[in-house]
Amino acid sequence: MRGVSRVTIVTPFYPPDAGGIAVHVYELVNKLTSLGIRCQVITCAKDINTSCSLEKVGDELEVIRINSITPISFPETMKNFRIPFCTSHLSDKIISFDPDVIHLHGHHYPINWLIAMNRKFRDIPKVLTMHGMYALNPYKEGGKTLIEELFNQSIFRCLLSNVDSVIALTPTIAKYVVKYHNKKPVFVIPNGVNLKNFKKNLHRKLEYRKKYNLPEDKKVILFRGRFNHVKGVIDYSRAAAILSKQRDDLYFLAVGGGPLEQFVKEIFRKYVYGKVMSWVPYEKIHELYIASDIYVLPSKWEALPITLIEAMASGLVIVATKISSIMDVLKEYPRSILLYRSSVGFLVKGILRALELLSTTRREHELKTLEEYDWHLITQKIINVYAYTSCRRYSL
Repeated sequence: MRGVSRVTIVTPFYPPDAGGIAVHVYELVNKLTSLGIRCQVITCAKDINTSCSLEKVGDELEVIRINSITPISFPETMKNFRIPFCTSHLSDKIISFDPDVIHLHGHHYPINWLIAMNRKFRDIPKVLTMHGMYALNPYKEGGKTLIEELFNQSIFRCLLSNVDSVIALTPTIAKYVVKYHNKKPVFVIPNGVNLKNFKKNLHRKLEYRKKYNLPEDKKVILFRGRFNHVKGVIDYSRAAAILSKQRDDLYFLAVGGGPLEQFVKEIFRKYVYGKVMSWVPYEKIHELYIASDIYVLPSKWEALPITLIEAMASGLVIVATKISSIMDVLKEYPRSILLYRSSVGFLVKGILRALELLSTTRREHELKTLEEYDWHLITQKIINVYAYTSCRRYSL
């Protein structure tokens, strides 16, 4: 199998950006470079002083940030839509790096369209990781819209025709890819977490509660994610308000940030026993999960949220919306409650049912299932896709 020593990774988001794609790429880059594979990261950035900045991290990594704009911010899902400009020298930087593979992350973003369809790179094998499906309507279950269907029939089909292999985070996303292009090899490789970091700290629950000033005698219920309509944070906050009136043994956390932050803070200030917290540094996030008892994910739509796997790694009971990609993961995790839809009423009932599951113990097969999400295994699977794609391209 053809070896891979240099990879160009193209992503719309990279730390200090928050969110699933940024974390996924950050972890992948760390694991690849630790194995001696040189990485070139090309990403979009806002509010930088130059059109393009270059940062070298040791001998194994260079990060190129392209100044980008967000032309519109409605609906709220478009606030993360970045269009790079001044990309004239980007081709030279990629060609001089001479990658064995170009790995694109996300199908909704112009930076990936530009590189996938650039004829200067037609001889370099390309892999696309699908981080989601429909992603435009923040209010509708599943997010599907006519506009995005038109996008899929045009730009998305064209993007697929210009890559050699596709990685889908879940079987549902894989089916979505095949619907629009059934001649590309599709590999199902999920998101990952650093399982060791969770396992070695599970016994520190009370210590972490003290650290974050959380009550030791309450059941702690956690929401972590963007404060927007897609994630259902307002429904969560209102459900927390109702349960705070009904019971005195619960404590609610909302961790994150976003356009609805002030609304969430106001609901918590007036009606909820609990608190709102800003994003916790990524290297410390396991502490809040371990300090909690129940994790709530009331999203309208998702791909495979890393937060879900982090909650599983912490042994939490999970309350989540019954949408296909989430079901792909939780089918092997019995300590979970699936909601028919994201609404205040369903959340209240779901959290109450989750409290009944707290007394159940983790089963052996749950722990084995979690091993599938360890980043070391995920990285090796991705490297295998790189090698397969290179061999396939050069054998044609």
